[in-house]
Formats: sequence, C-alpha cells, structure tokens
Amino acid sequence: MTTLGHKIWAIPEGYLPPEEQSEHGTGALVSHEAACVLNAGDADAHLEITLYFADREPVGPYGVVVPARRTRHVRFNDFTDPEPVPRATDYASVIVSDVPVVVQHTRLDSRDPSVALLSTIAFPGSTSYLDRGL
Repeated sequence: MTTLGHKIWAIPEGYLPPEEQSEHGTGALVSHEAACVLNAGDADAHLEITLYFADREPVGPYGVVVPARRTRHVRFNDFTDPEPVPRATDYASVIVSDVPVVVQHTRLDSRDPSVALLSTIAFPGSTSYLDRGL
C-alpha cells in the first residue's frame, strides 16, 4: 500500500473558549479543539505537538501515540503536560509524527444554544522543516 499522510502538520487556528457557562456545555458537548489523527500505516505513530502563541514562547511537546491502523481524536483541552492549554487565548499548533499520518482539525463551540462545529484538514508540511532542526 502507498503511504498515506505526512509527518508534519500545521493547524494555524486554535482557541479554547472560556470555561463553560451554559447548559449546552456539558458531557459530549463541552467546547473543545481536537486533532483527529488517522494512522493507516503498519507502525504506531508517535506524535509531538507544539503550541505557538502571539505573546509568549511555544509550549510542548505534548506526546501522543496513535496505534497502527487506528484513528485517535486528541482534545487539546485535555492536555496537562507540560501545561494545560490556556483558555480564551489564540494559538496555533505544529504536529510532528515519526510515521506518516493524516490530521484534521475540529472545534466544537457550545457557548451558544445553536452550537457551532468547525472542521478542516490541517496543512501538511514538508520534511525540510525537520531537516532544519526545528
């Protein structure tokens, strides 16, 4: 099978709303950002996710494993180590994997009663990013 995916992905848009204050922000409908990762390959994918901010140094890496031939939806608001993702703060993320994967970005914003869902494919990066030691 032809390899599916890339080793580097960028999500330039990220934002976790302030803590939930509506009846809609409960259970599965809690506002969140997620990287939906597909690993169609035969080896486990070891991801490192680094977050970038407008007014402070990057944070990370956050380590995530996606088993071979599996998918995993990683909620950014569940990250705790090296630190929780700040709420009400714009950020971007770069995801580096040791094997090719496909990444989709999804946001659920449950602050409004109509509930909003946004989803888009992440931007696949080039291996030259890794070659520069970044």
